[in-house]
Amino acid sequence: MISNKKIRLVAISALSILFIILFFRTSSESEIRPETLNNDSKAQTLLTANNLIDSKNDDKVDAAINNEISKLNNDESEQDTSSEKAQEDQSEKTEEGFDAAKALLEIRAMSPMVIFSKTYCPYSKRLKQLLRDNYQITPEPTIMELDKHGYGQNLQEYLEETTGRGTVPNVLVGTSLESRGGFDDIKKLHDEGKLLTLLVEWGSTDSKKLDVKKIEAPSNS
Repeated sequence: MISNKKIRLVAISALSILFIILFFRTSSESEIRPETLNNDSKAQTLLTANNLIDSKNDDKVDAAINNEISKLNNDESEQDTSSEKAQEDQSEKTEEGFDAAKALLEIRAMSPMVIFSKTYCPYSKRLKQLLRDNYQITPEPTIMELDKHGYGQNLQEYLEETTGRGTVPNVLVGTSLESRGGFDDIKKLHDEGKLLTLLVEWGSTDSKKLDVKKIEAPSNS
């Protein structure tokens, strides 16, 4: 038969264990209490998590928890969508702010002959050198360096659509939108002795005339 002393020891041990369990449970709840969080969103998330743990398979509680989780996910999705839309709107505004067709008209109005170039392009450099050394062109050709233009890439893409040439150099003469060629084309016409005549022909309009003269090489005598 169990003695009274043993019964008292068992009872004291059970009470001690109960007090320890209650102490740790109270400490744990105080550490994760939602109101200690500064951020409302974090507090709501933590509260939802606690309820999920303590729901004990209650259908109504589970439904409420799932609803809160859905709201949090929707809020995050709306924030991401708003950020992406703002970036797209900014990009559209930048592109809409540049009228390539208008810019091309303004550039071509400067001179009957326009050379679209890039400062670092070796073929552009060779073309400009060839014309400068061999021809006196009046009015002087307008040279548009696309790498120095604020919307050079947009303008080059538009030139490809309208002139059929997407590379530089790209020579336009007269009122036609047809590209007169790049370096190889112009060099070939120069070597064949046809370039001067064609430049005058292409550049002559009712309102403007392109005057082109050959620069003769200095005599060795």
